[in-house]
Amino acid sequence: MFGNKENMAGIEPASSLIGAEMRITGTVISDGPVVCAGQIEGTIECDSLHILPGGKLNGDINAKSVTIDGVMVGTVKAETVQLAKHADFNGELCCDGIAIDEGAKIEASFSKGQVKNG
Repeated sequence: MFGNKENMAGIEPASSLIGAEMRITGTVISDGPVVCAGQIEGTIECDSLHILPGGKLNGDINAKSVTIDGVMVGTVKAETVQLAKHADFNGELCCDGIAIDEGAKIEASFSKGQVKNG
């Protein structure tokens, strides 16, 4: 129903899912986790965000934790960021902690500091 089930493994049941067939333009706000398998043009504000392989975001993220395993162009403000092996990131990262998996493609400027969410 929501695309490739292999990419959906490990999704928490309480997560808000932006399915592979969805395209959103604007602002997405959630008090909980968000999983993106589709396309977003705009801003996401949430507790945690996971962009799955095949997911694309062109805009800004403000979250406590972010995992990028798809395509992201824009600015990320988070406490922790993980750029997974399928990540293709181009933009600015402002975070306290970062992990970069082998295979991730990155073109970014980094800054470290306290990030306030919400």
